[in-house]
Amino acid sequence: MDIQAIISQVSAALADAPERLQDLLADPKGTIEELTGQPIGDADLSQIVDGVKSGIADGSLDLGALDLGNLDLGALAGGLGGMLGGLGGLFGRK
Repeated sequence: MDIQAIISQVSAALADAPERLQDLLADPKGTIEELTGQPIGDADLSQIVDGVKSGIADGSLDLGALDLGNLDLGALAGGLGGMLGGLGGLFGRK
């Protein structure tokens, strides 16, 4: 699986439909799979999300048409928290 290709696909899809950013925040894995048409499996989603975030930060992914005031950034914590919740057991926490 080429992480850079997935980042490019997701970034292109978000550029075409910036409102999908809310979907990415709410359900990163499901949205990435839907946008790319391929299962992500056990891939490290943080690399993909970081790549998309970098595109937003450096301006290469223009989300100017998106009303950022309507984004629920708390959904990002919920979406990623569910995926990462099992990590506590790896570090002795439950």
